[in-house]
Amino acid sequence: MQPLPRKLLPAYRSPMSGRRRHDRSYAFTLVELVIVVLVIGVLAAAATPAFLDSLMFHRVESAARRLKADLEQAQQMARLTSTGQSVTFTTSGYTLSNLIKSLDDPAAQYSVNLQEPPYELSSVTANFGGAQLITFDGYGKPSSGGSVVLTTKNHQCTVTLDATSGKAAISNNHARARTP
Repeated sequence: MQPLPRKLLPAYRSPMSGRRRHDRSYAFTLVELVIVVLVIGVLAAAATPAFLDSLMFHRVESAARRLKADLEQAQQMARLTSTGQSVTFTTSGYTLSNLIKSLDDPAAQYSVNLQEPPYELSSVTANFGGAQLITFDGYGKPSSGGSVVLTTKNHQCTVTLDATSGKAAISNNHARARTP
């Protein structure tokens, strides 16, 4: 008798060969997971200092924008009411006096502490002709020109007030601030 051609024979599969093919699960080994976690850890460690530096820069920059807006508000309020408006600076922030009141407590003066969140600055240094006070008269003209230097650990911003026009301008010192 002649053997049947291969095409006609059913393919023989052992019961074990079918199970092996279907039971084989595709998963990560513990070694692969540890390697991935280590790579992510190295990348995070490399990116963290740059992120913190960027965060400090944006804190000082947003504090400078707020100070500039508050100086413009004091000047505008002085013009609108034809009364003097003062801004008094301390080592931690500033206070607007007279008609500008706090939004949280209408009985209190408008005060900003730049050493608290969200700004968390390390120092605020104001110099208006040797004084820590600037007063806008009823026409919005400042008593003197000067500047306020806002500093974090690594960055500085300077808000400058023009003595004749009363316009405030911000200059970013992209170079790192000197740390003592």
